[in-house]
Amino acid sequence: MMNIFSDGKACHIMMVTHVLPYPPAAGNEIRIYRMLQWLRNAGFRVSLVLRPLGEDVSNECITGLKQVVDDLYVFDSRCAITECLGSAFTPDEAEKRPHLADMQSGFCPPWFAQEVNALITDTKPDVLIAQYIFTSRLLLTTAAAPLLKIIDTHDLFSQKQETVEKYGIANFGLMMSAEDESLLFKRADALLAIQQLELKAMQRMVPERQVLLTGFDVDIFSVDPALREQGVVLIVASSNEFNVRGTQDFLDYTWPLVRERCSFARLRLVGKVCGFVHTADPSVEKIGFVHDLADEYGRANVVVNPCGVGTGLKIKTVEALAWGKAHIGWPASADGLREIADLPYIVATDVVEFADAVTDLLLNADRACALGSAAHKFAEQYLGGEATYGPLAALINSHVATSREGGVNNSLHRG
Repeated sequence: MMNIFSDGKACHIMMVTHVLPYPPAAGNEIRIYRMLQWLRNAGFRVSLVLRPLGEDVSNECITGLKQVVDDLYVFDSRCAITECLGSAFTPDEAEKRPHLADMQSGFCPPWFAQEVNALITDTKPDVLIAQYIFTSRLLLTTAAAPLLKIIDTHDLFSQKQETVEKYGIANFGLMMSAEDESLLFKRADALLAIQQLELKAMQRMVPERQVLLTGFDVDIFSVDPALREQGVVLIVASSNEFNVRGTQDFLDYTWPLVRERCSFARLRLVGKVCGFVHTADPSVEKIGFVHDLADEYGRANVVVNPCGVGTGLKIKTVEALAWGKAHIGWPASADGLREIADLPYIVATDVVEFADAVTDLLLNADRACALGSAAHKFAEQYLGGEATYGPLAALINSHVATSREGGVNNSLHRG
């Protein structure tokens, strides 16, 4: 893949995010970290700009990220903020809507846009990737004009209210209309969709922009069957509201049904979700956050995704497939996967069906092994790095080759 061009310079990608992607625990953290890792390994020069919300960047985070980026710029509370003299970005239609301007200012205030504009001027990247639409104001900066401008969307926020209401959450907080979201999308030359259904929705919303399917890549792991411990069921989850609600519901309604039929069953909860859920059942072990999940996946017979709603790609389901584990999830877990091929795991539609599926797999080792084998094959075929990021790399290289030859790449906009 051509990432070093005729002028001898590597293609330079600058990514900006409010998410701290190390240590990677939540789904968005894992996605960003793995994207950075793949781009760097593929030969791109990668710069990362961090402006976290409400926390400082730890030394552990800085040390971890320096392994996967060439340049790291941190803007947290220790950063001296200089008053903006004028604006570094040209306001667009979205900036004229007060609710959108206010929402963005929490993630990307004007002073930060000015700092990033100066960084772009100094370092001259070829590509600017904004993580989430809430940092897309940076794509309006004057220095970003000649760059390939990309938004990694993660979610469709105009569809999220309907989704969260199914879970009894009255207001998720970052809601907007499809018209609002379309205005923010139009700031980019290209959009990254995490799954096929959202890709199609974005194509309808902004048909003049390129939309690439850029899901979630995984390493494929082989686990020694001898490591499995009888009766062990595994949940790995972060502390977002969907995971907390789903895990608590599983503890309250599903797990007691499993235990009625499988007295030997044990549930291991791993991740930051442990601090937010409650149970007095001695068969449930709260492990907390761990850096290396190998031992947990190794001992598990069954891995479940208890989250019943959500948007995007369900990363914990993807990870379970990559580890070759028998897996059970709700229908929402299949978003972005069922469009690829036949699902290699069980999708349950109610609590009893979910509990029956867990029980059946605990009592039937051959069935669990067969599902695990199918999961492995699915992950190997569809979830590798080249399949995930190949189209993005091709778009970047096409833009850079054209721009460095002094031409204009008109292929980015359609219609």
